[in-house]
Amino acid sequence: MKKIFRLTLLFSFSLVCVNLVWHNLNFQLTPWTYIKTAFVLALFEIILKPILKVILFPINLLTLGLFRAVIDTVGLYLTAFIFSDFHVANIHSSTWNLFGLTIPQFNFSGFWSFLVTSLTIGFFLNLFTIILKKPHKK
Repeated sequence: MKKIFRLTLLFSFSLVCVNLVWHNLNFQLTPWTYIKTAFVLALFEIILKPILKVILFPINLLTLGLFRAVIDTVGLYLTAFIFSDFHVANIHSSTWNLFGLTIPQFNFSGFWSFLVTSLTIGFFLNLFTIILKKPHKK
């Protein structure tokens, strides 16, 4: 129970950060949708993801672990499918100029939008997990 609560909290913060970065998550402006979505993602992480990892181990081995991103994307897609008030929109970005380096405009739609959003959620989830990790006692 403690693990589910912790993951729900981490996923909710990750969803907020991803929405600030890409502006593609639509939660119908209710905080309960954030919590419900984070709870379903936490349940997917705890219950379904280990089962899918075992079943899809040969494919994961052939792709050198890259198939795990697809598993996370499926979890995000199922969450969007379950809740009608949660939607992952297309990602549109304008041209960025950073220290003389120009990053051109890019657009992601459909599966690619879910994949990029899932990877970004995973990044923030790992970042928050590292920040909140308890130091080991010696």
